[in-house]
Amino acid sequence: MNESDLKTLASQLSCPQGDNGIDLGNKMNDLNRFITSRAIEALSPQFSEVIAEVGPGNGSLSEILLDSLGDGGKYYGIELSEVMAEEAKQRLSGKACDIEIICSDCMHANIPEDTLDGIMAINLLYFIEDLDEFFSQITSWMKPGSRAVFGVRSEHSLKSLPFIQYGFNVRSADEIKECMRNNGFTDVESTYHDEGIVMLGDLSLPLDTVIIKGKM
Repeated sequence: MNESDLKTLASQLSCPQGDNGIDLGNKMNDLNRFITSRAIEALSPQFSEVIAEVGPGNGSLSEILLDSLGDGGKYYGIELSEVMAEEAKQRLSGKACDIEIICSDCMHANIPEDTLDGIMAINLLYFIEDLDEFFSQITSWMKPGSRAVFGVRSEHSLKSLPFIQYGFNVRSADEIKECMRNNGFTDVESTYHDEGIVMLGDLSLPLDTVIIKGKM
């Protein structure tokens, strides 16, 4: 891929648009299946809880999370991409829990304070310019005793990607954990999983998973 292709790919990863964005969203489901499964396990959603997910994409990988909430629970999906938000609405509409898909920047999503039992985000923190501002925002939504889970790629893995210089904020797990602690999270810890080499079109990508979690 040339520089223009890499810039386009990075932009679509940040906020999928149009038919190409829909196609990429489907491909990303394969790449993100493992990291999402590990994040949901760490979050451990329970029946009747209120859970938010920032950046659910087309919602395909979120279905198991919603099934855990059941008809007594509520799910907020905060998605910047209009095409992904619409796909998620259609895909998840038949689930038993109350579902609200919010097409918005996560810093401006209208979620009531002290509402959430848990919050999850996969491959989102690279696109957040100010982590302190982001953590301050989401903690205002969270109940005492609630938990947050973030799935990211390691700093080493990210730096090996050919498009990483186009709009990604690369941070180590230690930096993220320290910022969480500074914003009121407790019991902050992380786990690491090596995924090996995976393919995205013609790109061969060395991927891994870092699951970071904390409590309020």
